[in-house]
Amino acid sequence: MKNLALEFADILVEIGTKYPEVVVLDADLPDSCKTEKFAKSFPKRVWDIGVAEQSLPTISAGLALIGKIPVYNSFAVFAVHRGVDMIRQSICYNNTNVKIIGHAAGVSMGYTGPSHHTIEDIALLRSMPGMCILQPSDAVELKQMMYAAIDHYGPVYLRLPRSTVPNHHGSDYEFKIGQPDVISEGTDISLFFTGDLYPKVLEILSGLKQRKISVQVVNLPTIKPIDVDSIIRLGNKTKAAVTLEDHNIMGGIGSMIAEIYAEHLQKPVKRMGINDTFTESADADLLRERYGLGNKAILQAINAVLKTNKLGL
Repeated sequence: MKNLALEFADILVEIGTKYPEVVVLDADLPDSCKTEKFAKSFPKRVWDIGVAEQSLPTISAGLALIGKIPVYNSFAVFAVHRGVDMIRQSICYNNTNVKIIGHAAGVSMGYTGPSHHTIEDIALLRSMPGMCILQPSDAVELKQMMYAAIDHYGPVYLRLPRSTVPNHHGSDYEFKIGQPDVISEGTDISLFFTGDLYPKVLEILSGLKQRKISVQVVNLPTIKPIDVDSIIRLGNKTKAAVTLEDHNIMGGIGSMIAEIYAEHLQKPVKRMGINDTFTESADADLLRERYGLGNKAILQAINAVLKTNKLGL
């Protein structure tokens, strides 16, 4: 099991050693975002601007314009929502080489409550031209993703859940921006997910296998830009799709897959996630169960989608 936040801290120091132009910015949360480790290694390459998250995009854009690679950090709800205007105007409009790290994304902050849950960030940033959006499912993917983000010129948002998850990728895995990651082949239904939901996907698969349902499981580590042709190719292999995400069902990967299916495939898509509502304060797993990502609800959704093709469970 790997804690993604701790892995992030170690990888960031490694990147800082290899890329002297990388600088790190925080907004009063270097302890929570685990960037203190970078600060100890490179004290002259860090800035903590205090509780002024809306200034992270503008300061970072300025640093990028003089040749630095700024990596700015806060809880995702602050890293994105507090600075939407500045992200648009200073970062995306100017195509500045800024890397945004949204820590504790989705409902992974659990008991901190809806003020700290981030269920709209993908929807907000998907609509911004030039923005690259990434989300790791395990520590293996996170490491490759962070290096890819640094090597990619332009704005990047890395959505980082506060989770401890098993590695499901091996040493032969190769992450590439834009490419979906096919975990298992199937012919009945495609199950698209992103982020730290792989353990939940395994539980769902167990229930489906007992019913002899053939499932194609696809991890989406890149949310934007996505290789549309790859999604079409995968969609052609099955009869319908279900999407899983720790995000509002509006504007996230469910919307993205539905858009592609509507335009190119004309097959059913069921979006599973937070059902367009604010959440509450509770354990993250309980919140997922309560607000649209429970195993029973997902199995019922898959059943409903398959019945449209006379393949019900």
